[in-house]
Amino acid sequence: MDRARAVRLSLKCMAFIERHHGLLQGQPQKTRQATGESAAVITIQSSSIEWVPVQEMVRYADMKNRRGKEGWWMGVYDLVEAMVGRKQLLAI
Repeated sequence: MDRARAVRLSLKCMAFIERHHGLLQGQPQKTRQATGESAAVITIQSSSIEWVPVQEMVRYADMKNRRGKEGWWMGVYDLVEAMVGRKQLLAI
């Protein structure tokens, strides 16, 4: 599964590079300028691969710890803690 996902990611990255290179090639040579969308981070959201502009990624990322500021799992955190019994361990 990891290899299949790696292939999907690499194909998407190559398509992204080719698309933005094509946009640059279509501009006059002396005034070529990349757009803001050409700086992006590839992400996996649910079962799809999405591009997130770098500006948006920085807004939602904890750069020091290299993770998102809000985890999707935070809504079930208390449930997980209760299921593993950590609160009972801390009370002893």
